[in-house]
Amino acid sequence: MSINFIGLMYSVNWQMLIEQHTQDAVIVLVDGTIVHANQLGIGLLQAKNLNEITGLRWNAFLEFSHPNQIKTHLQAGSSLLPNAIAEFCQLRTRQGELTEVELRLHSFPVLRNTAYVLRLRHLQTQPIAKPFQGQLAHSNIPKNSLSHEALHHEKEILEMIALDNPLTQILQDVCDRMERLLDNGSMCAIMLFDHDTQKLRMAAAPSMEAEFLNEMDHLEIGLGNWSCGVAIKTEKIKIVDDIANSDIWQLHRQTPLRYGMHSCWSVPIKTAFNTLLGTVDLYHRDQRQPNDDEQTLIMDAMHVIALAIDKKNMEHSLATSEDRYRSVVNNLTEGIMVIAPGGKILTCNPSAKRILKIYDIEATGRRHRYFKRIFREDNSEIQIGDDPASIVLRTGEAISNLSIGMQLHDNSTVWLLVNVQPIQHSRHSKTEAVLISFTDTTEVRETERQLQYIATHDALTGLANRHQLQHRLANALAHAYDQKVAVIFLDLDHFKNVNDTAGHAAGDGLLCDVAKRLSSCIRATDMLARLGGDEFVIVVEEFETAQHLKELADRILTKMREPFVIDQHQYHLGTSIGISVFPHDGTDGPTLLRCADSAMYLAKELGRNNYQFFTSDLMIRAQHRYTLERNLRRALVDDEFLLYYQPKLSLSDGSIVGAEALIRWQMPEMGLIAPNEFIPFAEEIGLIVPMGRWVLTKACEQAQKWRQEFNTDFKISVNISPKQFQDPKLPQFILEVLLASGLPAHALQLEITEGLLMVEAEHLSSVFDAIKTLGISISLDDFGTGFSSLSYLQRFPIDNLKIDRSFIREIPENQDSVVLTKAIIAMSSALGMSVTAEGVENLEQMDFLKDAGCDEIQGFYFSKPISVEQFSQLLKQHALSQASH
Repeated sequence: MSINFIGLMYSVNWQMLIEQHTQDAVIVLVDGTIVHANQLGIGLLQAKNLNEITGLRWNAFLEFSHPNQIKTHLQAGSSLLPNAIAEFCQLRTRQGELTEVELRLHSFPVLRNTAYVLRLRHLQTQPIAKPFQGQLAHSNIPKNSLSHEALHHEKEILEMIALDNPLTQILQDVCDRMERLLDNGSMCAIMLFDHDTQKLRMAAAPSMEAEFLNEMDHLEIGLGNWSCGVAIKTEKIKIVDDIANSDIWQLHRQTPLRYGMHSCWSVPIKTAFNTLLGTVDLYHRDQRQPNDDEQTLIMDAMHVIALAIDKKNMEHSLATSEDRYRSVVNNLTEGIMVIAPGGKILTCNPSAKRILKIYDIEATGRRHRYFKRIFREDNSEIQIGDDPASIVLRTGEAISNLSIGMQLHDNSTVWLLVNVQPIQHSRHSKTEAVLISFTDTTEVRETERQLQYIATHDALTGLANRHQLQHRLANALAHAYDQKVAVIFLDLDHFKNVNDTAGHAAGDGLLCDVAKRLSSCIRATDMLARLGGDEFVIVVEEFETAQHLKELADRILTKMREPFVIDQHQYHLGTSIGISVFPHDGTDGPTLLRCADSAMYLAKELGRNNYQFFTSDLMIRAQHRYTLERNLRRALVDDEFLLYYQPKLSLSDGSIVGAEALIRWQMPEMGLIAPNEFIPFAEEIGLIVPMGRWVLTKACEQAQKWRQEFNTDFKISVNISPKQFQDPKLPQFILEVLLASGLPAHALQLEITEGLLMVEAEHLSSVFDAIKTLGISISLDDFGTGFSSLSYLQRFPIDNLKIDRSFIREIPENQDSVVLTKAIIAMSSALGMSVTAEGVENLEQMDFLKDAGCDEIQGFYFSKPISVEQFSQLLKQHALSQASH
């Protein structure tokens, strides 16, 4: 390849280029081959002219004793160098002779290629000029002295460190340079100290035999363990001029002697803070000690080596910390985002991308491109510039725990709990960017919304429940002033007949139809609530006269006279209505409800299917109440109460694991009276506490009998009313019952209602603590029908949740019931609570609950509440059935 042809390929003035280095031999490579050289370069290769060497590849005239940076770049052939690189190598002339040279490599782009400029010089001549060598011009040190040469090589090593060359390459190069500079037959080795294993491992020893290196690796430190081990142990230089007779080598002298090594100089490598990094070791085949120049050279090399090792250690530590931090940030469920002024997203973690549905940061660009709008809790929109990031960028003040909504580009909405921190310049307080961390609260808010709905609405009809009714009524009375407020209490006549003849499912459907009819009769400003069963309440506000209430009652009676069609059968129901009016009949919600209830009972007594206002004539009802109270007190004395038991079944193995004790009233000449007919009144007149104590005593005695008779870990559940639970003597009474009956504490479970948890916590905590100290478990009954606050589950030691039958009855047909039941079971499991489902009436419901992870069931599918004798027989049959399997 001729120079003219090269000139055509690359429009470069080579002559001008090489004139910059007239004191050096210069060779230019493109694509790894010579395209030009100056006269010194041609002469160094012992060529006659440029044409003789043009096209010659670099590896035909350059030889390297070990891998180094120049060789790596020449092999790659396409990387631009930020700075020149210098190395020692051998140059092969055209006649095949080898000569030691110092080589400096430069690069620059030529069209689509990289050109390399090689500057070469014999080692016998002055080394290639350095920028700082001008400082040596007036020094007394001769240019060709060992000190001058050492300074030159130290500069080269420092450049390698600055260019971030691999540590192994740097250490190999240090060893090679030291051996060349000392020129005394030394063989250099560098050992690194592992602080974890307390051993020395081989890092570099280019001139030593591989077998010797293997024996030197992983050396123990300490006296008698090689010169390097002693140097580390004592933190002092160890000069051994005769290995064969040195106490330092008494344990391992045969190893170096076997390889012809007779002296060793070991210098500990330390940082500026005296941290031990390793040793520099120089071995010799003869017995000798270092002179002053050699010691100075070794110490200077030690400092450079310490710098290189310490830098790499710090880089490794920093990289490890960065990797750990990056791993933590990338695995956070919390979104992390850094935003610059103007809204550009600088970075964000995977969770931020997932939550905000960002697929490409570069494509998204500024933050306003990944959402349509952001808004506050009250749904008012937040304009760009008033958003949290803009405010912090403008003010430099952090924002914490701000809840905002965001509509994304797919029209979905996410709710975020946001924290924004300013990122400020280190030298001044200017905010350069903001760090935004946010948690996706969308699911939590939806769960809270569902639970709030459950807490305030009837699960069957979707109407307001007792809790919402009480709140609405209290609010209406607080703002009534001169306005009248009326409470209308409604009860369906003969509704029980529907359940008995058509079943509970038909009864539930009828109740939903009733809710729709009643809703059609009232104004939008009125409130309709279901108290439970077949009882409904209407709160009427802003009416002028009683005529409005009469017309409303007439509309309801007319609407309810229309037949209800269920499964192609017609049912005719009457409605008994009682009405009370504020402030005439009462000034608070409970009084108005009680008066309306009394008026409703009067309507029933007067033939049903009519309405009655509360009047003084209702003293007759008060007399009836007195009679009921007298009969209840007599029943306690005459032992007219008895207990029925409904079994609880384990879904894991089908075994009977316990039962719920349910009270019944065996009234003379009246027969068996259901608890719903006397328990509310007993609570109202204060008889529930002695009645509850009777139930607890009898249930524990019977449970212990069954445990002993059937040798089973049987658990009895007893309902505890709020008034009973608030009795400070309850824990002591329970202890006395357990001791008297012999029932273990873990075999007793107390069932409470959500209404109990709504009182002040300080009034309950001592009773809860005392009961839990005894080892008794607590179950929250009818979960989902009351307030259902998650905070209550966290604040009180609840062990078991009982899912109300209103959820179970519509499973698996009603998807909302399915979702909510699964959510309750999953939540209970996460909180470490067991779950019992009541009201299970068919196999499909049981299978669903089993798959959903429910622990226990009770309901008519397995057994209705039964007497002691029947339950004993059931246990016996179940035991035989289990034994046969």
